[in-house]
Amino acid sequence: MAALKIKKGKDQTKTFKCLFATLFMVIFYVQMWASNGPGFIEGTQLYVVANSGLTLRLEPKMEAEVLTIAEFGSSVEVLNQPDSLQYLEKVNWVEGRWVYVEYDGIRGYMFDGYLTDLPMPIYEFERCQLDLDLIYPLESWTDVNLGEYEQTEIDAGALKKLTYHFIGGEKMIKSQKGDRYKLELYLNEVRLMDAYHLLQSMIDTKERLEVFKNQSTFIEDREGDLYKVKVNLDNPIVFRKLKSGDIKVTITSDQYACGM
Repeated sequence: MAALKIKKGKDQTKTFKCLFATLFMVIFYVQMWASNGPGFIEGTQLYVVANSGLTLRLEPKMEAEVLTIAEFGSSVEVLNQPDSLQYLEKVNWVEGRWVYVEYDGIRGYMFDGYLTDLPMPIYEFERCQLDLDLIYPLESWTDVNLGEYEQTEIDAGALKKLTYHFIGGEKMIKSQKGDRYKLELYLNEVRLMDAYHLLQSMIDTKERLEVFKNQSTFIEDREGDLYKVKVNLDNPIVFRKLKSGDIKVTITSDQYACGM
C-alpha cells in the first residue's frame, strides 16, 4: 500500500497558524478569567459589603430595573448561573461579575464585587474600639472564624514571633520587635477587595469609615490589575495580592502587644 503523502500549501499553513493562535487565546482568557478571584457556586451564602447597600436588578447590567436593595451585612444565596455571566467589570477599584442570586425571596442579579463569602464580624470585640486601630479586631475575627490551627513560636531575644497555620490553609503571623508590633494575615481563595471590605466592616462609625477610605491608595500593575492597597493610618495597613494568588494583609503598630 502506498504511503499517503500530505502536502501543505500556503493556505493550509496559514489555517493551522490561525487555529493555533485561536486556541492559545481561548486558553489564555479561560486562565485569566479563572485567576481573577473565586467563582461562587450554587448554594453559597454571600454577604453584602457595600456600606450603602447593594442593588438587586432584573438584568445583569447597571441600567437594569431595580428590584430591591440589600442592606449592608445581609446575606444572599447564589443560584444556578447563566452561562453568559463571565465577563469582569470594574466599578471604581472593585472588580467583579454579575451573579444570579436570591435575596429575601426575590431573584435577580447583583454585582459580586460588593459580595463576599468571608464571614462578617458579628461580635463587638471584632469591631474597632479605639480610633482606627484594626489589629485587635482582625486578630479577634481570625480567632472566631478560621477554625483550628497549629502554632509555632520563635523567641530570639529582641524578636518574638507566633505563627498560626489554620486547617483551611490560611496563616497568621504576629511578631514583636521592641515596641514594633506587626500582624500578617494570609487569606486564600479571596479577592484583594474582599479583604479590604472585611476591614471596612470592622469600623464602627461613618466618620472613621470616611477616614479609612480617604487614606486608601490603590496601586495597579502594568496590565491595569489592582495588586496593592495602602491605608495610611496611625497603624498603617497594606493589602497585597501575592504571586500565589493569596491575599496578604499587614498591619503595623508602635504599641506593645499584650499577648506576645
